[in-house]
Amino acid sequence: MKILTAMVLVASALQPASASGETEWMGGARQWSVGYANEQPAYCRLRWDSEIGKTMEFRQSASETFWLVAKTTWDIPADTKTEVTLTDRQVTKVVAAEFFDKNTLRLWPVGSKGSAGLKKIIKNSFAGTPDVQLTFAGDEGDWTLPLSRVDQLYPTFAQCLKRLEAGGKLKQDSDTSKPF
Repeated sequence: MKILTAMVLVASALQPASASGETEWMGGARQWSVGYANEQPAYCRLRWDSEIGKTMEFRQSASETFWLVAKTTWDIPADTKTEVTLTDRQVTKVVAAEFFDKNTLRLWPVGSKGSAGLKKIIKNSFAGTPDVQLTFAGDEGDWTLPLSRVDQLYPTFAQCLKRLEAGGKLKQDSDTSKPF
């Protein structure tokens, strides 16, 4: 029992924490995690943590989808606007980015051209999309987003989206639950 408790504690410590403490982490694998954020509006999080201070996160709510790129050592001035170049095996695309918080840029800000394709990027990442390289306009070195490692989390992300559509209600398995 002590070993099981220790394993549970270690596993929970490895999950990324939410700044607001409102995220229920549903699963994770190979630096990727899926979580349900019970905020207003609620959203699903697909988060990559490099374990060296760099993170990237896709957030999908009922009304919007966006991509955040963060580094713990950044100190981004408010109202900053910049560009990030995304490169995979087939395409190179320059996208707008702007201040989200002092450590975070939001790619494809509200109203930017091409943001509608973001859901497609998320969907395709579960189908074996190649890794994507990010090149920043400033002097930050290139990053590689390992999309090739996220495929096994598809069932968990799909479960999160279903929960989002159901208004956050989670099905319970108990002595009084019914199949109808």
